[in-house]
Amino acid sequence: MKNIPHYDKVLDVGAGSGKYGMMLRDYFNNIDALEIYHPYIVKFDLHSIYKRIFCSDIMDFDISEYNYLIMGDIIEHLTIENAQELLSYINNSGKKCLVAIPYEMQQDEVGGNIYEKHLQPDLTEDNFIDRYPYMKLLFNNELYGYYVNYDFI
Repeated sequence: MKNIPHYDKVLDVGAGSGKYGMMLRDYFNNIDALEIYHPYIVKFDLHSIYKRIFCSDIMDFDISEYNYLIMGDIIEHLTIENAQELLSYINNSGKKCLVAIPYEMQQDEVGGNIYEKHLQPDLTEDNFIDRYPYMKLLFNNELYGYYVNYDFI
């Protein structure tokens, strides 16, 4: 929290159940959600958590108004090429982002949601940094990693 002003405009990409929104909505004045799977918006009542909700694919969404993007469990659902394009655009635009990924996790669609399939099930700390060299490890354990594209204290 020391690295992100509370007035930054934040987008929670792939909001899912809204966990990041619930954790951060008291700190950030402006936190919106992007969720590709409309049934999650209803099931998890995302309208009660976020200022605005958008139902779209991050690859088709205009992120220009946001300063900070939270991408918890998103990158593994994109092809390597799409993820590289997206993270490169974010990084080159001067936007900050947090990326959270599971390590080496196979997953197909869940409950009829085709977007749950992991297209990068082979992610590890090493190959994540190889694929996305401008990302920095914030924290990890044997199962999961958190990365940012900026220097932190």
